[in-house]
Amino acid sequence: MRPAQLSISPSAHSGVFAGLDHQGEWTSAVQPDGLRNLLGVTVCDMEWTETLTYVELLSNLRQAPRTLSFIDGQTALRLSIDADCRAVLANRILLPASRTLSMMARWQGGGPLKSRFDTKGFVDALLTFVPRCHVALVGAGLPRLEAMRAHLSQHAPWHMLTVVRATDIGNGIVAPEGVAGFVGSVPDLVIVDACGFGEEIRFEQAVSLRHNGLIVMAGAAFNGRNP
Repeated sequence: MRPAQLSISPSAHSGVFAGLDHQGEWTSAVQPDGLRNLLGVTVCDMEWTETLTYVELLSNLRQAPRTLSFIDGQTALRLSIDADCRAVLANRILLPASRTLSMMARWQGGGPLKSRFDTKGFVDALLTFVPRCHVALVGAGLPRLEAMRAHLSQHAPWHMLTVVRATDIGNGIVAPEGVAGFVGSVPDLVIVDACGFGEEIRFEQAVSLRHNGLIVMAGAAFNGRNP
């Protein structure tokens, strides 16, 4: 069952959401509350519940693929020196996930970030927060995918969970047969086990051709799961 669509209106979504139009774009050129410019990209600066509401809202719009990723310490340092990395991440929903980024935020003079998001904790919280839907777990390692499915089946058993193994990540894009599990059963939410920035890009390119909802880059969430 696909989650019910959320209507976007100032009365329903005040504060950070009041400036969103029906396509999930900001109606004002002014930086909205809850978002901050750091290292050349826009980062979510909200409390947990507000962030979950924001992410669910954008996911339900289904206007175009949207990718969410976490800014850990390594990515924060890369952003400061890599223009190509900034160009890619500028188009994503970005959640702070490191003390490094928090320190950089303080150094820029904007005060501390409101929250720091653990990847494992956020994925669990998101699946608890959203209504029942079809979730595809995508990655190259079948044992890791199956372990994550087993965990989420216990944590949020009301969701339909599908494992989609991408067996070929050559030539800069996942081969079409690698995501054949999408055929005839397009998921509402995709959670990707990507290892490193380059693999994130390859998965993003492939999955976005077959999915118009939220793509969560959450490789760290798959770590340490027992089958």
